[in-house]
Amino acid sequence: MSQITSMSPNSILQKLSGPLRFPFTNAYLFVAVLQKNHEALCQLIAVLLHIRREEIISVEILNLIVLGQALDKKDCVLDLLILLNDNTYINLEMQVRNEGNWDDRSIYYLAQKLCDLESGKDYRSLKRIFQIGILDFNFPDGNKEFYQQYALMNRKTHRIYSDKIALNVLCLSQLENASEDDRVSGLYKWAKIFKATTWEEMKALTQNDKVLQETVVTLAELSEDEKIRQQCRRWEKYERDRISAINYGKEQGIQLITALNEKLTALGRQNELLSALSDKAMLDKLLQEFKLQEEKSNYQS
Repeated sequence: MSQITSMSPNSILQKLSGPLRFPFTNAYLFVAVLQKNHEALCQLIAVLLHIRREEIISVEILNLIVLGQALDKKDCVLDLLILLNDNTYINLEMQVRNEGNWDDRSIYYLAQKLCDLESGKDYRSLKRIFQIGILDFNFPDGNKEFYQQYALMNRKTHRIYSDKIALNVLCLSQLENASEDDRVSGLYKWAKIFKATTWEEMKALTQNDKVLQETVVTLAELSEDEKIRQQCRRWEKYERDRISAINYGKEQGIQLITALNEKLTALGRQNELLSALSDKAMLDKLLQEFKLQEEKSNYQS
């Protein structure tokens, strides 16, 4: 497939076979493909928001990336910030590794845009904001729901306080629990496409759908572009390294608390540990008292 870019779309589809070089869940490839396929992005937005394609008048990506160009890893977020119909922000993100902080992280992203009201503007001009996570893991742990939709509402009456903010989560790990509405709307098909591992699966899922077939062709073309492949590999390595660092920090933290607990227990002061775990100043004082600052440094790194 080295000459794939010089082939016609139909020829590319016919030639595709075997395992995908990179899955669609690769965050870099996810952004790159949807950035290049406007109609596919519109279709995905429609099924995620449960609206008709005809209701989408305009879609603008506000954080375009230069495809093939190295990303600044100081910002560990690779997402699509979209302005829909000039009245709704959508922050769309693919996340394959569970770092244990998706709830807080998604709220932070939503709040960032919520506070982005131009000076002098009336509060009523505040745009709607959707934070949508496409996750390849269960959220929350033990969850069996395929598509979760959260709203700000009264706990007793269930009255929606405002429809200006919403948090949605699509769990790719719960395909078997997709509802009939999810299947009819096309959301289930999109989830299957994201989870596909072979070109044969991709072609079967997109058969008779020109928009999705064009998306598969783009996926194939980008997968054969050396600059794009390099960024996809870098993103995979970056995510692996980040998870490794988190796991190492957790292990160091466990060792640190265990050592501190042993020292406090030996002195009959084990009741101080629980207080220290919720009081940073007290924890620092105990670590310094027992000469555990070096271990703490390792933990925080």
